[in-house]
Amino acid sequence: MAIDPVLKDEWFAVLRSDELGEKPVQAVIMGERVVVFRNSEGVHAFKDLCVHRGSALSLGKVVDDTLMCPYHGWRFNSRGQCVCIPAQRPGAAIPLKAAAQVYRCEEKYGLIWVSLGQPAREIPRFEKFESSEYRRYFTGPYLIKATAPRIIENFLDFSHLMWVHEGVLGDSAYPEIQDHKIHRIDDTLVSDEVVVYEYADIDNTRKVVPNIYVKKALRPTVGYLQKRINSGDKELASMIIATPVDELTTKAYMIVAQNFNLELDDEAMLDISNLVMAQDIEILENQRPEELPLDLQAELSLKSDQMSIYYRKWLKELGVQWGTA
Repeated sequence: MAIDPVLKDEWFAVLRSDELGEKPVQAVIMGERVVVFRNSEGVHAFKDLCVHRGSALSLGKVVDDTLMCPYHGWRFNSRGQCVCIPAQRPGAAIPLKAAAQVYRCEEKYGLIWVSLGQPAREIPRFEKFESSEYRRYFTGPYLIKATAPRIIENFLDFSHLMWVHEGVLGDSAYPEIQDHKIHRIDDTLVSDEVVVYEYADIDNTRKVVPNIYVKKALRPTVGYLQKRINSGDKELASMIIATPVDELTTKAYMIVAQNFNLELDDEAMLDISNLVMAQDIEILENQRPEELPLDLQAELSLKSDQMSIYYRKWLKELGVQWGTA
């Protein structure tokens, strides 16, 4: 499948910052191989293809702030211009076509983001991550045999929490989802506050409490949730970024910020998050069709599925083709 003409102008998380060291790394977005590297000027992304003989630049190395091809030693600066061809005599002109295809690349929220096109918007903002009052951590990458729209829709769904995550988050004795509305705000989808009865995250009593959720579709492949524990001032926020690798494979990263349980070590936090994600992945990898149906008559929807309905309408309006049917 060709690169989606809509999604090519979106931002995708391809690596955690700590996954990118001195060596270049290959990432794949919608089947397109991308090389990501770091030098003294920052992070950069090129098409992972040397114009000379088609070698993968990701197999090379960074030398004097340039990316060196492993095949014939051609070197490309941060702007993709070839600045050295070792086989040429000294002083010989370098052809103008000797250049790498450059993609937009930024480092934010502890992730490396790449766009294959010309993004009209900034990387979605995660305000809680910027607050010193919140503990921040990352989960993933998760390589999931499911499409990005299916993953984001699942993240935005309310009524699966007490079934898929029973005993971890929710309790099937409290399945009802209150009526709520979805709003279009600044080209995002935002739900009303929705009460979901879940186990308290702030003590060991296993007491079921009313958590107040707000969920958002920030971009077609970026979801966000915020919940207040027991309707109080303890709060958790999470952003998921689903990067399509190929037609049926997605790499997902999640950023989490919370202002409670600050004493827990990272391993304990990750264990809970990984368990919840594993439960979601089992569902996601067995959904059929794999592509998310944008025809609202293709699957039966209820009032509790408002976010899903609006999300599907939004993707259709935008013209998103990748991962949809």
